[in-house]
Amino acid sequence: MASEEIRKIVMGLRPIDDDFMKVIFQNNNPLVEYILRIILNKNDLYVEKSETQYELEIFGSRKLFLDVFAKDSTGKCYDIEIQRADAGAAPRRARYHSAALDVDNVRHGTEFNQITDSYIIFITENDVMKGNLPKYIIERVVLETNELFRDGAHIIYVNGSYKNIETEIGKLIHDFVCKNAEEMLCQPMADITYKYKNTLEGVDYMCKAVEEYGKQQRNEGIQQGVQQGVLETIKKLIKKGKLSYEEIAENLDMPVDEVRKVAAQI
Repeated sequence: MASEEIRKIVMGLRPIDDDFMKVIFQNNNPLVEYILRIILNKNDLYVEKSETQYELEIFGSRKLFLDVFAKDSTGKCYDIEIQRADAGAAPRRARYHSAALDVDNVRHGTEFNQITDSYIIFITENDVMKGNLPKYIIERVVLETNELFRDGAHIIYVNGSYKNIETEIGKLIHDFVCKNAEEMLCQPMADITYKYKNTLEGVDYMCKAVEEYGKQQRNEGIQQGVQQGVLETIKKLIKKGKLSYEEIAENLDMPVDEVRKVAAQI
């Protein structure tokens, strides 16, 4: 049985919190579809595939995990990112996610006009655009004519601090920052929240998920510390100039190319 401390953490979680978001969207095409329909105002959108923590494996040396990846019945791709910190929704991050999603979905021989539309959607706790609007739709335009460029890349920011619940998106935003199922205004959000906060099986699952997430965060912190220590050691050895790159790599049991990358940054 989970400790009382873990249960309190679970009861305080909201859909906009990372560890709760991962659970409620997991294997839940109907919920992803429901949210996309409201945000994009498309009632004929049908999600055929969705996955949480979707890994883009082919984009250079830096791994990228999408909070929620989805593909609809027409082949359009969606990346839903839940961000509490403003820095996590920086414009250049949106640009990077858009490019990475294209690379992940374009195969050898694909004609450019066959590249599917992509939607990068940031649901943020704060109003990062500072316009007091429920959502912001970003598109490329031709500045001289003010016409849309229509390259198929779409970026949308949803303002989690928006308070007007007179519209469907306002109700959805309300539920993303709500802790209790009985106070939610969208039935699918209320139902999934009730499952993981008001049933014995659901609460037990959430408690285990929170505990596992905590362990993962601690392990990642340790690993980052080790990597940082190795990085500093390489820099010191390079600056001393007594060992060649090959000798440094041999002493630290790592590829010499990694040593060269560090040297290029000094």
